[in-house]
Amino acid sequence: MRSTWGLLALLTLAWGCNGGTKQVKKAPLKSLTKIKAEERSRCNATGKRVLKLDLNQDKQPDVWKLYRTKLEGGTKVDVLTCKERDVNFDGRKDIWYYYDDEGNIRMEEMDLDFDGRIDLVTHRQGGKIFRQEMDTNHDGKVDVFKYYETGVLNKIDRDSNYDGKIDYWEYYEGGQLDRIGYDDDGDGLVDRWDRATLGK
Repeated sequence: MRSTWGLLALLTLAWGCNGGTKQVKKAPLKSLTKIKAEERSRCNATGKRVLKLDLNQDKQPDVWKLYRTKLEGGTKVDVLTCKERDVNFDGRKDIWYYYDDEGNIRMEEMDLDFDGRIDLVTHRQGGKIFRQEMDTNHDGKVDVFKYYETGVLNKIDRDSNYDGKIDYWEYYEGGQLDRIGYDDDGDGLVDRWDRATLGK
């Protein structure tokens, strides 16, 4: 199975690689979170200025920055709304960053295994992460949800058998794993608990 974290391993290697120019439309991740059309529109180039960058100098764009124009004190200013990246230089976009008007990233989408599907969605408020949704078996459906408080991991919900139901829970205290709950009979409720033994 392709590693979910293939993207992370290639981030440092990709700078020296070249690829083709085939463009493939990304497939959205099926999520319990409804992503508003307003969020998606931030990466729509219509009516925006698009700055293209060629990081590996192969004469193909690798980074796209999208700006919209707004008035501030009677002056027109460009505001970054979206940044897209092709990190392995194969001609397909792999990462999408959605920005708010203050310059903070509101949402990130990543194709970790370069198959044209989103595998990881990260949601932020005020620049701080508060939720992540992951597709670890590459079927286009979320099976791991991570929740954060003030940027610190608080809880993980997992669908361990990929049947669309959460059956595994991890709870964290101060960013450290505290306990794990298991649903053994598929009723959506915890049947047994394990206490973390970290540091013992």
